[in-house]
Amino acid sequence: MTDTRSILLELEDAITGGTSEKRVETLRRVTDLFMFGASQYSEEQIGVFDSVIARLADDIEARARTELAQRLAEVPQAPLTVIKTLATDDIIDVAAPILTHSSRLDDETLVGIAEKKGQDHLLAISQRHSISQQVTDVLVVRGNQQVVRTVAQNAGARFSDEGFGILVKRSEGDDVLASHLGVRKDMPKHHLACLVETASDA
Repeated sequence: MTDTRSILLELEDAITGGTSEKRVETLRRVTDLFMFGASQYSEEQIGVFDSVIARLADDIEARARTELAQRLAEVPQAPLTVIKTLATDDIIDVAAPILTHSSRLDDETLVGIAEKKGQDHLLAISQRHSISQQVTDVLVVRGNQQVVRTVAQNAGARFSDEGFGILVKRSEGDDVLASHLGVRKDMPKHHLACLVETASDA
């Protein structure tokens, strides 16, 4: 409790008039406090941390945001507002850990990011452990060659019938993508037939 009171006092000073260095140090200590008891906090308590961490993380340097993203990316109870803010960061080093690993991002958020952000953000999403059809539908349309190859090779990715059709069309002249599709166990027969028809000798 003494440590908590001390941190809260530092927090108020850091937010209202502290230097950038002071904000970063206080952010680390508040994040430490959250990580220590994350699995035991109630949603209300997590909401308090969400508000506090979001205020501290506002306008800090990219290196500190990257550190924060790396620490929170695989925490199931991570503060949601903070997670979404980090996921939409224009700097890919900040956004990538969250986009690839965070289970706190729902499909609506992922689709919104995939529809608006650049190829680096799409590539990070394409490496998630599990990807829904709603999300892959955007990746196969907007993604560049590296993105579509990565998501096609991802065993945890699920594709709609339309999504598979787009991938087959995009595999024409791309032997790597065609081979990734050809070994997928969930590839529908009619799309597999089209793939075979258009595949190169290689």
